[in-house]
Amino acid sequence: MKSFLGKVVEDLERKKIDLEKACFILPNKRSTQVFKKLLLKKIKTPIFAPEIESIDSLIIKISGLKELKASTALYRLFLIYSEIKIDNIDSIEIFNSWAKSFINDTIEIEQNLLNVSNVLGELVEINKIKNWGERNKEVGVFWGLLPLLYEKFKRQLLDNQEGTKGICYSEAQKNLEHYKQANEHIKHIFVGLNALSSSEELIINELLDFNKGEIYWDIDQSLLQNKNHGASYFIKKYKKNWSYYAKNQFNWSVEELSKPKTINIIGATKSVGQAKEIGRILSSIDDRKSEKIAVILGDETLIEPLLSHIPENIKEINISSSIPPGMLELKKLLNLILEIQTNKSESKVTTKDIMSSRIIRIAFPLLNIKEDKNSRFLNLILKPWESPKEGLYSLINFFEKLSTQKELSDADIDEVKAILESLDETRIILESNAQIKTLKTLKHVITSFLDEIRLPYDSEKNASIQIMGLLESRAIDFETVIISSVNEGFLPRGKSYESLIPFDLRKKHNLPTFNERNKTYTYHFYRLLQRAKNIYLIYNNLNEGIKGGEKSRFIHQLEIEKFENHKLVYYNATPNLSIENNMREITKSSGAMERLKELAIKGFSPSSLESYIKNAEEFYYKNLLNIYDNDEKDEINPRTIGLIFHDSLETLYKPLVGKKILKKDMLSLLSNTEDKVQESFVKNKIKNFNKGKGLIAFEVVKKAIMTLIKNEIKDIELGNEIEIISLEKRIECDLSFKKLKHPVKIKGIIDRLDKRNGIIRIIDYKTGIIRPNEVSVKEITSCFDLTHLKAMQLLCYALMYFKNHPKTTNIEAGLISFRDLNKGLMKFGTKKSLTKRDYLIDLEKINEFEESVKELILEIMDPNLPFKSV
Repeated sequence: MKSFLGKVVEDLERKKIDLEKACFILPNKRSTQVFKKLLLKKIKTPIFAPEIESIDSLIIKISGLKELKASTALYRLFLIYSEIKIDNIDSIEIFNSWAKSFINDTIEIEQNLLNVSNVLGELVEINKIKNWGERNKEVGVFWGLLPLLYEKFKRQLLDNQEGTKGICYSEAQKNLEHYKQANEHIKHIFVGLNALSSSEELIINELLDFNKGEIYWDIDQSLLQNKNHGASYFIKKYKKNWSYYAKNQFNWSVEELSKPKTINIIGATKSVGQAKEIGRILSSIDDRKSEKIAVILGDETLIEPLLSHIPENIKEINISSSIPPGMLELKKLLNLILEIQTNKSESKVTTKDIMSSRIIRIAFPLLNIKEDKNSRFLNLILKPWESPKEGLYSLINFFEKLSTQKELSDADIDEVKAILESLDETRIILESNAQIKTLKTLKHVITSFLDEIRLPYDSEKNASIQIMGLLESRAIDFETVIISSVNEGFLPRGKSYESLIPFDLRKKHNLPTFNERNKTYTYHFYRLLQRAKNIYLIYNNLNEGIKGGEKSRFIHQLEIEKFENHKLVYYNATPNLSIENNMREITKSSGAMERLKELAIKGFSPSSLESYIKNAEEFYYKNLLNIYDNDEKDEINPRTIGLIFHDSLETLYKPLVGKKILKKDMLSLLSNTEDKVQESFVKNKIKNFNKGKGLIAFEVVKKAIMTLIKNEIKDIELGNEIEIISLEKRIECDLSFKKLKHPVKIKGIIDRLDKRNGIIRIIDYKTGIIRPNEVSVKEITSCFDLTHLKAMQLLCYALMYFKNHPKTTNIEAGLISFRDLNKGLMKFGTKKSLTKRDYLIDLEKINEFEESVKELILEIMDPNLPFKSV
């Protein structure tokens, strides 16, 4: 494989480019490092090193300004906002809720050489209309302040020779002539770029004309010829519009994508399942003989479980991403201290939590002695602070003392230094800002600075295995590519876009939207695949939650394109149930058996049975010990959205229970949908749904419910008669066992029970993606397979219904997916042939299912069978 950068270096050698008079510009720092190594291999005699810059560093250099850190820019903006908005000044917490988006928006406006005042002025007018009326007068005043706020902010930064990235880009194009005069003999060569802002386009075109500069693109010919392919969108635009190409040839389009490749499409469960798959793939590669291998993290939080599954035969890796915040122990310690100091009455954090920190125990091993010499020092963080100033200086003193402890590792010392830098920046804010009056505000300021801490892993840069995010791979090629989290919402990112500027206004001014961002990701994805021979695309196949289980459109696109020389291999990584050394077993103690008996008498739910089949160990923790994962820190999470969806539907349809529903009833529901969804948000303690994530969630739920109602209207218009029998109906039934001396129940809640054209239907709502084949089985016993557990849940409800209504002869049961309402009701069915399904559930099927579910419960209740981990 000849890499793109290698090919560029060969072309430069062929053209005899004077490296001492050249400046090479690449997409990012990592690609500059790779390019520098390739150049060094070609240099035979001593020369002055050529300039090699990333596109960002070049433009900042041209601007002559110092680029501000995001957190510093934020608080500079707050000081100016405090001066302008004298009355009812917002707290820093409220300010931060919109200010980050505001700064990011102005950066994009500046990068695209637009007049910020004009764009913000239009934004003000839009919000005047949106918030018309006396009631929203204060909101209108807020929007009206934004143009003046930015004008003062920018002026202050420029006076100090500073700028946000956007201001640096805007000023760079103004300063370009001065830069050219200072570099009159330098030839600029651009390598491997793609999506460019207007300022980048202008600067690049100027420098291409200056001293006959050159530019190398990397795009496959098949993508360039495809009019509709997102991967070639930007490069085609530049090739068509740039005057440079009136006199110069286009370098390069290549023919690499059609060459033979093996593309493995692998479904795995959650982050741990994907990490295990990456480990399995890496363990099968002989590290000594392998070419460069890239592990691309579509979701960079996967790095934590991945590090636990790197095979022992892999001795060296290079990790370009930073250590995740959750793995920074000193940062966690600082957050514990802030939590206990700011929420004394409500906090669940105790002094014991702080004292048990690994860092504290290493640094101060004599803490168990009552009159410890360090007790005075520890009072800095344990004694209640009376003011923000006391709190901040106590923290600074504490971490300064900590940095002198010889017992800490080099990595710990690096983290202490980074935290002290953040605390020093907070000190500057505190001393110049009268608005920091409370410890909670201090905590918010410190946390904002902490969020910018980026600590690298101790890596081997020349390792054959490179772990990175997708954007880090720009311009670099690998023979083996492993990409994780190839799911919608990760690759590509989807439609979420935190911005104060609405979509229509962005389109008017040609500001980037999610469409452009998706095209950028498409390019990087396909460019990675161009020269690779072995490709592994791993996606989360668990259909739970809002983002669960949906394969990326990139996978579907590869399937549709069907390159003749590509071999597509499909594989689902199911949990390994064989007994291995690392498999954990939990013996059923007398206490566990007593708890199981309580559960059996109270009733097993379909979801608890599903939990046991998926992972018996997890069933043990959740159902016996009542220990649940608490990963959902955001109030807007999949579980809450599901509750709101169910609650809204119940509230809307409740007046129709016991009635045959008519079209006029459904039209009335449509008009009431927004109010009922609002009530459900408030009921579930989400009050802020007028902006940001809350607004997106609100609109998604509202639109989904309206779509469901419209589907019901279409069904009625076709002449079908529907009668609502019950909503959220609690149901249970007894099961008889000769081997058990205590009663056993199964119980559940049927989301909706109705009668359609005389047939009783059980309907269950799901928030995740559901595929019709998950509820279709060849045999009733197949319901207990991992791939058909949704069918098992439906038959549990059907069994309970038959037990409670003995005269029933047959019914139907199905799921409605909140994520895919266009599929309508996906009914349980048994396969009679490839195309035919029997959707009726009769007594024969129920009796067969009852025997199978009883076997499962006997397995759960068997004291000799331990709970096994997956």
